Amino acid sequence: MDLLQLEHFLAVVEEGTFTRAAERMSRTQPAVSQSIKKLEEEIGGQLFARDLHDVSLTEAGKTLLEYARKMVRA
Repeated sequence: MDLLQLEHFLAVVEEGTFTRAAERMSRTQPAVSQSIKKLEEEIGGQLFARDLHDVSLTEAGKTLLEYARKMVRA
């Protein structure tokens, strides 16, 4: 887990979509998706419940959220 992955995670949470998060981070959508996928592999579970139009946090995502905010602030 690295800081960039946590920043991508927070951007997706705050923007509500991978596309808008990628735009905000000046990255491509596939790059943000890959970053989140690697983070999920490291965590050992899905962070987002994905549907066609938006994403929502899973329980694992909710748990990571406060940790990610603290790490990015530090």
